[in-house]
Amino acid sequence: MNLPAEPLQIEDVVVIGAGLSGMTAACELGRRGIRARIIAREEQVGSTWRKRHPQLSLNTHRDISHMPGLQYPSGTSAFPKRDVVAAHLAQFARDNALDIEHGVSVEALSRRDGVFHLATSAGPVLCRNVVVATGRDGDPWQPLFKGAENFGGQSIHACDFGDAKQYRGKRVLIVGAGNSGFDIANHLAKVDLADCWFSVRTGSSVLPKRLFGVAVHKFSPWLARLPTPVVDITISLTERLAFGDLTKLGFPRSSHKAATRLARNHVAIPVDDGAIKAVREGRIKVVGEVVEFTQAGTVLHKNGVVTAPGVIIYATGYGAHHQSLLGELAIENGHVPSPSGPDIPGLWFIGMTPGLISYFHNAREEAVEMAAAMRSRLDTDARSGR
Repeated sequence: MNLPAEPLQIEDVVVIGAGLSGMTAACELGRRGIRARIIAREEQVGSTWRKRHPQLSLNTHRDISHMPGLQYPSGTSAFPKRDVVAAHLAQFARDNALDIEHGVSVEALSRRDGVFHLATSAGPVLCRNVVVATGRDGDPWQPLFKGAENFGGQSIHACDFGDAKQYRGKRVLIVGAGNSGFDIANHLAKVDLADCWFSVRTGSSVLPKRLFGVAVHKFSPWLARLPTPVVDITISLTERLAFGDLTKLGFPRSSHKAATRLARNHVAIPVDDGAIKAVREGRIKVVGEVVEFTQAGTVLHKNGVVTAPGVIIYATGYGAHHQSLLGELAIENGHVPSPSGPDIPGLWFIGMTPGLISYFHNAREEAVEMAAAMRSRLDTDARSGR
């Protein structure tokens, strides 16, 4: 005799993702008496960081780039390195006794009759609230250029950069001069390459990691209090003081509205840590955007330059994993909403946008806002008997 399956329990909250945003959200909910079930596709806390290249470090200062209530160990460098950040996240999970279901991927998300249905690799999950904390760097994106099939060298995305030393003696083309493009260029500037080209499509303000020996990012909390146009001007003046006129080095003219782009389009501000010095010395050459690949396998750029790389590194960004996860809800939802005002009741987002201070700071502010709004919503539902 087959007994009928017991109905699934409907959870109050499920947090998808156990990175810095997901864990911050779960802890902030806990402070308001809301227990969240945490699901993570990674096998352990910090796995995403450990998979990145070994030279990686934060561009944001340790004093404003840490988990709530947890500082870095004494002696940590001003800009913590990859493994230090991973260990910091793992320590936070232990200190807060977070019960995380690792190795569980959410394959689809839908909503029926006010309840969210999550199809996961461990079976279906039902809940009233979903916090999507999968980050904005989930799915690497690479453009398709005309004639790309003619290229016989190695093509990789910036997420697979690996150890910079492996490129010694090679001819490398970096495509994209955003945050990740400058990160790659900063590391390759320290390696003896046969040739290195930096393909830049549009002008963007660039900040130095240090100016006159001072970590520039330490001033970001003060900048964040100023009107955006004032921050635009401040960043432009800092860039000019640090590097002079970048157009003389081949970079396109900037709009000088870095803070505006950050606020409106969520475009992070590139940080220089040696790349521009290498350009000035001729070790890295700035070229225009890629137009097409020739039949000979070389690369034609917009300014007429032809390069012949053996390795192309695409620093062309990512597509947020949540867009494919949401399915039909993504059409209904459109752009990522405010954490406290979801377009779809019960659907919340944390850690999807960069800010002047740091992702850690943003996640904390968003989590506080989201948790307060969710507490209010749950209390209202309880009073109405839902």
